[in-house]
Amino acid sequence: MRDRLRARAARGQLDLVGLGGLLVVVLVVYQRLDPTLLQASTITILSAQFLPLILAAIGQTIVMLTGGIDLSLGAVLSLGMAVFVMAPAGNVVASMAIALCVTVLAGAANGALVAYAGLPPIIVTLAASFLWGGVTLIVLPQPGGHVPEGLVRAYNLGWYGLALPAIAIGVALAVWKLVKTTRFGLALYAVGGNEHGAFASGINTRRVKIIAYGFAGFFTGLAGIGLAIQTGSGDPTIGTPYTLNSIAVAVLGGISFFGGVGQMRGTLLGALLLGLLTNLLLFTGISTFYQMILQGVVLVVAVAVKTLATRERVA
Repeated sequence: MRDRLRARAARGQLDLVGLGGLLVVVLVVYQRLDPTLLQASTITILSAQFLPLILAAIGQTIVMLTGGIDLSLGAVLSLGMAVFVMAPAGNVVASMAIALCVTVLAGAANGALVAYAGLPPIIVTLAASFLWGGVTLIVLPQPGGHVPEGLVRAYNLGWYGLALPAIAIGVALAVWKLVKTTRFGLALYAVGGNEHGAFASGINTRRVKIIAYGFAGFFTGLAGIGLAIQTGSGDPTIGTPYTLNSIAVAVLGGISFFGGVGQMRGTLLGALLLGLLTNLLLFTGISTFYQMILQGVVLVVAVAVKTLATRERVA
């Protein structure tokens, strides 16, 4: 058993090395097109652009580690964004807290349905996407809302030389690092790896799933808030593309569809790679419509490679 775990860990590290190498190649190409890539201003702009995707992918990763998938992520992201921009003006912290409470409750509700309804997560979250999408349209029927201009400026251009989005990414990863070492973190991987075995070991698998989906809702809400601050307003449908993108990033980063396998730093590398590739398309003058084709191709290739690798390991 120990040899098998060591072999799995070694393969996981090898996957990360390969993904990191590919990212380096993309960065080299990117710098040739944009020599200012390593300047502080460019890092701030790129981190502001990538933060919502990274946070959304972290949320999707947590769900996938349980062996599930969240097709309502985009709707929950839009809901968090809508609540944030429509909350009473004058207290940004309170608006953030309200938005996060709403998205955590939405995620936990998804988890409760998955845990107790006995239905596949893909079915439950697909239905939930319509539910939360409808709630979002009630909160924010059309694009609008209010975000303080000073906050938008500090987020997109930096605050006293600090790239706030980059700091937020670091804090999010640090929080996950701490959570991963707790009993919940260990139970999360156990449930995703072998739910029946985890239950037989005394783990409350239903509670783990509810907490996992709620925790994913927290990061998804942060993604919605970040997107609202980046754009300076809210949009009830802007979160839709993040559902597919978060899945593509997670799978590209080595997260298994079957649960229990994967590392968050792989998700981070996948998000950076997809974001930079999308920007490269813009630099080369290719129509933005091809971005959707790229995302679809990346997802299909990542799933195919992961599936073939899994079959070989089982064999």
